[in-house]
Amino acid sequence: MLMLAWRNIIRNARRSLITVAAVSLGLAALLFLWGFNDGVHNSMMRNLQQVIIGSIQIHKAGFFKSPKLSCDIRRPDDIRHAIASYVDISSWRLRTFALAAGDETSEGLVLLGMDPAQEKKVTRIAGKVSRGRFLSENDTTSCVLGLTTARNLGVSLGDDVVFLSEDRFGSLAADKFRLIGIIDSGEMGIDRGLAIVPLAYIQSWLSMEGRYSEVVLQTSRESLEALTAELRARLEPMGYEVLRWYDMYPVMRQWVDLENGFYYIFLGIVLLIVAAGIMNTVLMSMLDRIREFGVMMALGCSKSRLAGMVVSESLMLAIIGIIIGTTIGLLLVAWFHHAGIDLSSQMDTIQRFYINTLIRTEIDTDHLLNTVLSVLLAASAASLVPVWRVMLLQPVEAIHHV
Repeated sequence: MLMLAWRNIIRNARRSLITVAAVSLGLAALLFLWGFNDGVHNSMMRNLQQVIIGSIQIHKAGFFKSPKLSCDIRRPDDIRHAIASYVDISSWRLRTFALAAGDETSEGLVLLGMDPAQEKKVTRIAGKVSRGRFLSENDTTSCVLGLTTARNLGVSLGDDVVFLSEDRFGSLAADKFRLIGIIDSGEMGIDRGLAIVPLAYIQSWLSMEGRYSEVVLQTSRESLEALTAELRARLEPMGYEVLRWYDMYPVMRQWVDLENGFYYIFLGIVLLIVAAGIMNTVLMSMLDRIREFGVMMALGCSKSRLAGMVVSESLMLAIIGIIIGTTIGLLLVAWFHHAGIDLSSQMDTIQRFYINTLIRTEIDTDHLLNTVLSVLLAASAASLVPVWRVMLLQPVEAIHHV
């Protein structure tokens, strides 16, 4: 039956080639679109994690929803021992709120204490400084502001900024810091409402020596879930919360899921076209050979074997198209991953959404497998109508079919 199915395919080479071309081009286009989609989303999620928030953050339970100095990490060695087996580098921070004042205006913001040496190994926030420089280990009363915050306060490099906050005991604490760097990241949450100061100094200033508000970790996407589960099992009984990046910022994850949903709709449309093409080819081939089927049944060939031959024809056409389409699609993804797609002239504001202006295509394994298997299932479904027609044939009527 397989040999007969193959001979039936090559008997009408033009019709078979048109069907294979439709399958392969549709699949190649889908894989390239998935590559572009995944390239945008993966770079966006990597940038979000690597710029400042990290892949995982550890806080005292309840701190993320209600950040305050009294909800701090008082026994950091517990966390250091817990994460030592999983990560080598971590960034320890102290976060609070403050009122910042320039010469004439003031603005409320998040005051974030960082260790410059640790932070440069964990995130890329230092690389976002467009004017001046980032913090160094010798800095004390120095600060880095976002571009919008600096503009609102009316300050520039070298100017003094006064921060008013509360220390651990609830008393007002104020100090003057010199502006040494301005961040121009294009992301509103960083450029406005954030001030970065040396960790050691803010701990001393707010009577928080040896205390921290959060620990930031970086890990790969493949190990994120497993690492989170391990850390939660060890740290949650001690009163800590372990949050993934999308636990803290779910909008980004929901946006990615929404866009993927639109791509699956497009996939369904292409699958209908592929299934219709394969069904048309197999059905026309079957109608051309009704008398042949009648003779085969008269000689003792069962209808189930004929149906198997029809299904084999559909699958052969699909498999050939899948091999060609997957090869073309992956070659396109690999080429544009290396060369990139420059969108800087059309989308000069996309950086505020953590999207690179040079898109490098990449395709997730699950999207690749889902697309290929969907085409294969569509080909199998396309054979149902021809199979149904075969099962209705009667030998005498089929032999006399004109």
